[in-house]
Amino acid sequence: MKVYYLVFAMLLIGCNDKSKTDQKITKTTEDQCFILNEGINFDERVKPAAVPTKEDILKTMPAHIKITSLPEFTSFNYDQKNTEELQAKEKTYFASTEYQNKYKEIIQVLPDFQFLSEQENYTLAKNKYGLWIIEKINEEYKPYFLGLTQNIYLPEVYGKDQKFIAENQFVMKGSVVDIQRLSRVPMLPKYEVIKDGVQFTINLDEVRKDTDQDGFNDLFENFIGLNPDLADTDGDGISDFEDSNPRYKTGSESFTSMYETLVDHGSGQTSYSFVEILTDCPYFQEINTNNIKVLVYNTEEKIPLKDDVLDHFFPKKYSKMKKYKNYDDVYFTDFSDETGDGTISAQMKNGKWQFDKKYTVTFGM
Repeated sequence: MKVYYLVFAMLLIGCNDKSKTDQKITKTTEDQCFILNEGINFDERVKPAAVPTKEDILKTMPAHIKITSLPEFTSFNYDQKNTEELQAKEKTYFASTEYQNKYKEIIQVLPDFQFLSEQENYTLAKNKYGLWIIEKINEEYKPYFLGLTQNIYLPEVYGKDQKFIAENQFVMKGSVVDIQRLSRVPMLPKYEVIKDGVQFTINLDEVRKDTDQDGFNDLFENFIGLNPDLADTDGDGISDFEDSNPRYKTGSESFTSMYETLVDHGSGQTSYSFVEILTDCPYFQEINTNNIKVLVYNTEEKIPLKDDVLDHFFPKKYSKMKKYKNYDDVYFTDFSDETGDGTISAQMKNGKWQFDKKYTVTFGM
């Protein structure tokens, strides 16, 4: 699918060490964290991901998902009008008293999710990663990621308690689709049918696997790039489930605290939702947040780039940090997020980083 996201690494500026002893083509921390003497819009661009074909999408379906063609089915029809109607209906349903009353208990326990349907001790739910099964065991709720992401379309389930569990398997009908969406701009998604009229079957024993017993099932850990065989992926002594930055050990550099101050905004940590950050800068990778949980990736990795809608994962983008003449203690970065585009300046004052955020104003029709 077409994915054009120039997700910039958030980096720092120049280093006085010009040592030529190491002639290898290896980027230093300063190379990865600074820009010197370039225009404010200069950065090393991340190459767009290759556009997958329909065959590629089908071939890369997770092995634990069994796809069976149905002899009879209702054709997928999701044009702009249907998209608008479904999204409006979905928004209305999730805000309704009916929804709040029906899922009152589980909403309090698992605020990360939106809940779609119930069947006995199971609840079908979704978040930005895709579909989950939540099993109620001894009055406790245990979420399991199904591995069904944005390129799986299931029939409308809002307000309907459909059967989705049969003989220890998740079973539902739907379509494999290619979904496209412009980054940041709040536009409705565009869908293209890859394979219509199929049944998705997933064994719940596979779904329940949590090899390292850290609280995340193996399917989710593999999906987001954690080690399903190791409860503490980064080896910092904190389990992946509790770690606010489970992929990287945290650091204490001044510039690390700058990045923490810049990004650590939220209403409090939740267990199954992260803010994804794409950066090659070690200072940024080593942040330790209090109000959000983060998943940090470098630009050489394929996780979670394997998913189909990248703006779900990297809605905020930052250029490398740089300095200008006559602003010795101020660092600048371009940004793009849900609110617009512009430049952020950062300066240390009285032992704390202070920021000034200015938006780029454009004129025209």
